[in-house]
Amino acid sequence: MRIPLLLLLIGCSKPFADLPQLSFEEIPYDNPMMEATDAVITAFDTQLTCPDGTDARLFALYRNDVTEMSPVAIVLHSGAFDYTDIDGVGYHNESRLQRSWAITKVWETLGLSTTAVDPFEDHQGALSAALTDAGFIQLYPGNCWGDLWHNEQGYQDNDTSLEGFSRNGRTFAYWMLRLITDPSFAESQNFQLPVTWDSESISLIGLGNGGRGVAEMLNHDSAPAIQGIIVDSSPDLLTPYLDDADAFPDEVEGLQRIFGEKGLDAIDDWSLHTLNESGGLPEKVGFIWSDGNPRLPVDSMSHTAAALSETDTFWVTNQTSTQHIHLGTDLDMAQAAVEYLLTGTIPASE
Repeated sequence: MRIPLLLLLIGCSKPFADLPQLSFEEIPYDNPMMEATDAVITAFDTQLTCPDGTDARLFALYRNDVTEMSPVAIVLHSGAFDYTDIDGVGYHNESRLQRSWAITKVWETLGLSTTAVDPFEDHQGALSAALTDAGFIQLYPGNCWGDLWHNEQGYQDNDTSLEGFSRNGRTFAYWMLRLITDPSFAESQNFQLPVTWDSESISLIGLGNGGRGVAEMLNHDSAPAIQGIIVDSSPDLLTPYLDDADAFPDEVEGLQRIFGEKGLDAIDDWSLHTLNESGGLPEKVGFIWSDGNPRLPVDSMSHTAAALSETDTFWVTNQTSTQHIHLGTDLDMAQAAVEYLLTGTIPASE
């Protein structure tokens, strides 16, 4: 159902999930990096259930004074990896298997969080600002399943016998495409906006392990045509974790739960690298990474970067820095990414 949003207050002292609900559905989106003054955010509760029993929530960001059909960008946030071991100890100190965390993470991605959800990431809303100024309608689903956007109940199941619940990150990511391209499905979820979108102009953007979700959506049997994709600091290949299990024991345990024993044997099938080999990528592919990223094994990115670089129309850039996720704070890069999605123009410096 479409719900009243919590009070949006830049500089407020409370987390988004703790603010009181008000009686209106749209709230202004103000970002100092942005020129537009007519942007608003609306939230929707869906009929998909988080592990904590609450309804998964998505956010739509758009300019409410735009009258023409607008392109759509589906943005998948980072940090969607978590599990609880048999002793009840989680991979993260604060559980990410609940709606409240997912809401806060989207809020951080928009540059509206007063506290860092992930201290190693810097999110000031540069990407959201650039997309808004360019006239994009944006959808931000909140992943409360901690599954690298991989699981789809009944199709790509996690190890439910061990975990006791079903993960549905891939389901939720794909629902964003259904909302945009299937009017009957949108109606079933009470999804409607006062602006018109172009269902044939859809871009996918993945931040951090949200890039995994981009590959999952492209791999989906029923995925519509995608105009272009941008991936920033994504562990595209997961075998580097499995090949060095002594260095990544906790990550390997999580991967076993998400993919199951059979899925581990083909874990890199769900990657941009494999899609590139099979010709399954759209015409516009942006891959932003850094060989100095301390958060990811370099091999999880470098092999994909090398393969994608062989296509002249793809934009591959190594930032050679220690930063993890660049589009959250670098407005010039965010604007270049948006221009690439719209025109296919690779920045001159590249």
